[in-house]
Amino acid sequence: MNSMKELFSIPDLRILSYGTAISGGLLLWMLEGIKPSVYREKRTLHAKINLSLAGLNLLILFPSGILMAYMLEWSKQSWPGIGMLNLPPAFEAVVIILLIDLWMYLWHRLNHETALLWRFHSVHHSDPTIDVTSSWRFHAMEIFISELLRLPLFMLMGAGIEHLLLYSLLMTPVIEFHHSNITIPPALDRLVRLIIPSPMMHRLHHSRLRSEHDTNYGSLFSLWDRLFGTFLMREHLDNLRTGLDRESDENRQQLFALLRRPFRPQQT
Repeated sequence: MNSMKELFSIPDLRILSYGTAISGGLLLWMLEGIKPSVYREKRTLHAKINLSLAGLNLLILFPSGILMAYMLEWSKQSWPGIGMLNLPPAFEAVVIILLIDLWMYLWHRLNHETALLWRFHSVHHSDPTIDVTSSWRFHAMEIFISELLRLPLFMLMGAGIEHLLLYSLLMTPVIEFHHSNITIPPALDRLVRLIIPSPMMHRLHHSRLRSEHDTNYGSLFSLWDRLFGTFLMREHLDNLRTGLDRESDENRQQLFALLRRPFRPQQT
């Protein structure tokens, strides 16, 4: 086999990626209603706000996905990236997925450590109650900047649109899972977080304490946090308060207030 395209059909990967995201989100939403980790009211209203932000982001993601596919295919004609190593397609895919996930870790960390980027990323962190819909809650400008920066990086590494779709297929359910408000046994959570960020691990990332929410940046794999010293865990999260001080008040959790948040004076 000469390429990833011989291993995976792009249309099939696209259908699988979208299908997994939707079905995984619906399943976790139902489980949250049956056995939530933290009981809360108004979950439907909360979901409407988060899904409204996600809907706006699709207006950016769909055209950028088309442009990404074209540009990655075009760039490979002059720069094969990792392809010049002539690795077996499956092994090449593993290497590229690891590099994409490393970029996701670095990008997430930059969003916390750079004042300008934090203005947009803080919309995600201002969510006072974390559940599966929080995994889709991002400001449109954060999505736009992310798409702008990652295109040249993916061109440099020689990734194809099939690699991005495969990464999305793996990463999206993991992100939905570690944002979810479901109860799993502590022993299982400890086991899970050896490989991927677990719900307890990521819930701590949404703490109101800066010393706690500036940790646990991993998207698909948890190894980057352990490797770069940003892993943090405490055994009991019963007293954990999620969100941001003053920014998680009900009057600031309306759609237009969230869209305006990055452009007004910051509180945290």
